Order: sequence, then C-alpha cells, then structure tokens
Amino acid sequence: FGAPQGGPVIYGSKNWDDPRAAHTVIQASIPPMAVDPASTMLVGYGVSDSRGAFAYDAARDDAILHWPHDGDRVIQDNHIGPAVHRIAGPTGMLLDTNALFPSTWHPLGGASMGSVCDLDGRVHDQPGLYVLDGALLPGNAAACNPSMTIAAVAERAMDNLVAVDVGTRI
Repeated sequence: FGAPQGGPVIYGSKNWDDPRAAHTVIQASIPPMAVDPASTMLVGYGVSDSRGAFAYDAARDDAILHWPHDGDRVIQDNHIGPAVHRIAGPTGMLLDTNALFPSTWHPLGGASMGSVCDLDGRVHDQPGLYVLDGALLPGNAAACNPSMTIAAVAERAMDNLVAVDVGTRI
C-alpha cells in the first residue's frame, strides 16, 4: 500500500467451475498518479462475448480501438464485482477505476490466426512476415493473464517455422 508498490501478483482467486462465469481476480500495481492513493488495485479477468475492433483514423494517423461500452457488463456485474466485494470485505472501500480511467488489460487479436495469419503466425499472402505476439490470439485467454498462452503459442509456432520456413522463406 502507498507509493512503493509490489508486484506482480500478491494473491489471486480463480473461479473456473462454469465456463460462462470463469474469472480471475488479482492484485496489481496502481498506475502512477499525482497523489498517493494509499490503496491497492484489484484487476478482474473474465470471458466476454463482446469483441472490439480497431479502425484506422487517417486524420489522426492512428488505429483506434472501438469497444462496446457495456461489453463486459455481464461478467463484471454477475461474477467479478461480487468476488471483489467478498475479497475487500464489509468494511473495504471500492472504487471502479474504469469509471474514471477507461482501460483494458492485455488486449488480444488484431492479426488473428485464421483471419490474418495461419496457425503458426504466417501472415496470409505476405511471405516472410510473421505475427507471434498477443495479436495472433483470436479471442481471450480463458479468464486469466494471457502471457503463458502467448508464450506457448509462440513456442509451438517457432518449432514449426524453424522446421519449415528456415532456408525457404527466411
């Protein structure tokens, strides 16, 4: 608590009994602020049926993420929110930081396998161009931090790319 923040995770909770309600809640460091909030942050991951989309804005020369405003409402209201209230306890004070600072953590997709790339990250019709990060994943990572899923997909792809593409495409 306070300015020196620890990390990564101090504690976590998993509820994966029901795939439609699967969620994880972890503690995370608060982004830098002008004042010390003397608090901590809880982050919830869940499986959402909603999908966002990037669109190029030529006037701004930027890719803008468009996400449905209430895209995560069902998982948030019915599962993540109640879990956070149980963790904080009856005397805990909670603030929904997304109401103040809309944000997303670990966005995935953008150059997804199937639509943009093959299963090994080869970009369709672009020999020698590969995608081996979170952009390759077409959806979510099962209500948890996607880092290990991304690493596993990338390692599997590299095994295949080294065996097939080295010496021919690269």
